[in-house]
Amino acid sequence: MLSPSPVFTRYCFFVLALTLLMCCGTSDQSTGPLTDPAQLQVNVVVHRRVFEDGSSSHFIKGYVKDAMGKTIANPAIQLRVNGQALRLNGGSTNYYGAFPYYELVTKSDTAIQSNKMYTFTVVMTDGTEHLLGRIETQPDLDASHLALPAAHSRSQPLLLRWRDIESGNSWLSFWKRWQSETSYNELLVSKISERKDKWGHRVKEDGSSNQADYITLIIGSGGGSHMIPLSYFEGPQTRFNALSLMLNSTKTVDVSRPFLKGSSLSSERTRLYRIELVE
Repeated sequence: MLSPSPVFTRYCFFVLALTLLMCCGTSDQSTGPLTDPAQLQVNVVVHRRVFEDGSSSHFIKGYVKDAMGKTIANPAIQLRVNGQALRLNGGSTNYYGAFPYYELVTKSDTAIQSNKMYTFTVVMTDGTEHLLGRIETQPDLDASHLALPAAHSRSQPLLLRWRDIESGNSWLSFWKRWQSETSYNELLVSKISERKDKWGHRVKEDGSSNQADYITLIIGSGGGSHMIPLSYFEGPQTRFNALSLMLNSTKTVDVSRPFLKGSSLSSERTRLYRIELVE
């Protein structure tokens, strides 16, 4: 099999770099009037994270682009959630340009709650308001969904069991797909090494760089189980004192006209767990 020539390789790199430069810049529509929602691709992410101790954090981020994939950062365009306007953030800047986005105002009264419907609208520069769509956040998880021990012996395999990570039945799942709603759930398992600082707080050290120390499980809507074998606890990384488990659930609703194809609303739910390892 022939390998690509250096000239062809450089050409491919040039095309890729040019594509990134064309798509990652700020759109010319960031200034001036913009009254047609058909010129906008809008993608919104609603994220809620629950930590091991039960505390939580949340954010909403919205991205507006033109038909060329360039970011529109027009301060005269509003993105609203349940009637409340999100703030336009200038975003970070790198070699390819700036990446502005809309966000929930800090210390906002609109805390992201589980199992709640959120309605998003877009207000154009002429003041007209258009419905982007609605999405319901996932319910919280408890021990009935994923039962985990507080501690586990490193000399024994670990059985993980889960059930009803997604609510509803097969008919409801069919209805959601018909409504252009998709979902994805994964459980990530990794080893963590911790030490205590001078105040007695646990401090995580750098994780392993070996892929064998990480397990990714794709979880369906029903029940299931997975056995973590004894060999996992024996290597490659052997200096660790706990397991970190992160359950990620993403639900996405495609947005139809009048907005550009590719517009969507997503609800992300992340739940963190910790299992102490004992001898």
